[in-house]
Amino acid sequence: MLFCPVSFGRAEPAPAQDGLQQTAGVQVTGSAVDPSGAPIAGAAVRVEQAGVVSRVVETAADGHFTLTDVVAGAATVFVTSPDFAEAAVRITVAADAPALRVVLQPAPLAITVTVTASRGTERLAATPASTTVVTSSELLASGGGMVDDVLRNTPGFSLNRRASSRASPPPSQGVALRGIPGIGASRTLVLADGVPLNDPFGGWVYWDRIPLAAIDRVEVLRGAAGDLYGADAMGGVIQILTFTSGRPRLRGIVEGGTQQTARASVFGGGQARGWDATAAGEWEDTAGFFRVPPEDRGSVDRPMTNDYRTAFATLGYGARGWRAQGRAGTYTAKRARGTPVLVDNTTWHQFSGEAAGPVAGGAWQVRASGGTQEFFNNFSAISIDRNSERLTTEQTIPSTFAIVGSQWARSWGSHVLLIGGEGKRAQSTVYETRYSPQGVASGPFLTGGDETSGSFFGRTSLAASDHVTIMLGARGDFWHSVPREITAPERSVSLLSPNASLGWQISPEVTVRTAAYRAYRTPTLDELHRGSRQGDVVTNPNPLLNPERLTGVEGSVRWARPRASARVTGFFNRLDGMVTNITLRVTPTLITRQKQNVDKARAAGFEIESDFRPNRSVTINALAVFTSSIFLEAPLSTLAGNRVPQMPRYQLGGGVTVAAPHAVTLAMQARVTGLQFDDDQNRLELAAFWVMDAYASRALDRRLHAFVALENLFNVEYDVGRTPNRTVGLPRTVRGGLRVFLP
Repeated sequence: MLFCPVSFGRAEPAPAQDGLQQTAGVQVTGSAVDPSGAPIAGAAVRVEQAGVVSRVVETAADGHFTLTDVVAGAATVFVTSPDFAEAAVRITVAADAPALRVVLQPAPLAITVTVTASRGTERLAATPASTTVVTSSELLASGGGMVDDVLRNTPGFSLNRRASSRASPPPSQGVALRGIPGIGASRTLVLADGVPLNDPFGGWVYWDRIPLAAIDRVEVLRGAAGDLYGADAMGGVIQILTFTSGRPRLRGIVEGGTQQTARASVFGGGQARGWDATAAGEWEDTAGFFRVPPEDRGSVDRPMTNDYRTAFATLGYGARGWRAQGRAGTYTAKRARGTPVLVDNTTWHQFSGEAAGPVAGGAWQVRASGGTQEFFNNFSAISIDRNSERLTTEQTIPSTFAIVGSQWARSWGSHVLLIGGEGKRAQSTVYETRYSPQGVASGPFLTGGDETSGSFFGRTSLAASDHVTIMLGARGDFWHSVPREITAPERSVSLLSPNASLGWQISPEVTVRTAAYRAYRTPTLDELHRGSRQGDVVTNPNPLLNPERLTGVEGSVRWARPRASARVTGFFNRLDGMVTNITLRVTPTLITRQKQNVDKARAAGFEIESDFRPNRSVTINALAVFTSSIFLEAPLSTLAGNRVPQMPRYQLGGGVTVAAPHAVTLAMQARVTGLQFDDDQNRLELAAFWVMDAYASRALDRRLHAFVALENLFNVEYDVGRTPNRTVGLPRTVRGGLRVFLP
């Protein structure tokens, strides 16, 4: 991924009119902040009077600005910054006027900048990609407590079994986009500053590995991106981008809430003499909540908890156009999964480094990362009345992983060429101990394997005219898997992922785009070699799984005006060989499934997203997604025509953010999710539901803010799983605390 800096120079003020010069002398002060109250540095501030720009300055590191020698009387102050919509404030200039507080709202669709869609930096208006950007201010000004909770208010995003990362073990954290489910293994690549967050063994996602205080923005790219990102990006790419050390910065969050939850998150960074450094950490403890509804609980049921610690640090140096940076991170988590027996623990250590600079008239970058992880979990059998439990299996899964990649990009006028390559390796062993009904242990039984892959990719962006952009890309991948079990075969396959797209700006307000692509996903080591159990459902691995193949097309229309914008996207995807859990046997006490390739499945639908800004203080957004995701052909003929598990037919959402007087910010978000099924036979229903979140904050001064957030405001009890026992999502949750933004 290439990071191209965007800079705003200090503009020279236009000559003032004679009348203005004669009465100049009043000073105007103020500050620019985002909806969460964080200061915005480097914003351009200008004041206009009688149609003439009389002064232009930039905000300081603490967001403060001072305009000197301004003429007394009516004036308009304009504040502009990347990633934000321009704010215009009408004032009366006077010597005794109070300081201004200008709240900048997130940028509308057309002018948002993305780095994920093209592995470079460009505005969404210039790229034919369906990308949604969630800024730091939107993350903080939300009722949701984690990144994945906030992302539920982006079109088409959902998690396996609807469960928040606070309410589900990691192997259930698969991401779904565009009607392509994430059943355990995610079909969407999740990155943090270019380094995968997906588990190297199972493909699931640890959303709490990146401290909330460190997150600058989250970009959600919907639609297959295999030509740039490979076999993990069948459904799309989600990238979490952290703050850089471009200026001294310290951000801290301390909060507490219901379920005896306490969290602290901090980020800091700075630079001097070509060196720069950042560091971040987060800690959370909670007493948890019951996943089993009251009417179904027995004496074995306990709250589900998730206590974790995470931290990272970076050190970099840059000179003469070159830059190098190293990063180290650590993460530990301990989870109680709702009974005295069920637990899982994760320990993760990761290192990465990158270097970038000019080569052959273009920009070159190389990145390498690697580390170790150990995941422990266990399974149990629970009696029908939920009053007794026995341990059945324990699994310890150590893994090592490494990735190295390089890319080079060069532009010729309005044309851009990007080429690169990547290599990956992951090694994992499953140590499994099994327990008889009498509690006698046997094993350990060893499974697992070694996966390696290599790829080359390229993409060219061609400007056919000032208003038409064509993108052509392709990636070739080679995948090889060696199992530990002597009875399982080695697997090798070569894959080609092409992509072609067209963007046409019909007018300043209307842009249309279309794309066609093919993408692949190779089975994870988890799907090939690890069995699991949830409730009374046992799912067996399958070492004979083949890669999945997706063929898709999409088209969209985007309309943008200064105060409103909207985008409508239609899509059609066909999946060949989709890996899903196929039910083999059903008894009163046990459901047995196996991961198998389904011959054909289809996911088609459309997305609508919009935002409206009636004035500088209010932002309103809305979304709607309608999807039909069904099996066309399957190993069992009775499945043909069934709906794909975990995919609702509709998702609706919306929110409003208000910058109220007295430095108060108010926000509300609501979402509606339609009925979906938890199984391939469409017998286990997860009912439709709706929830609403609320948020309020107040600036105590320029650096300190108090906030309160309510998730599931009306305490709606909604389904997240049927195993076949019913489990439910988060009840009403209240959080409150303080945020510090320095300088």
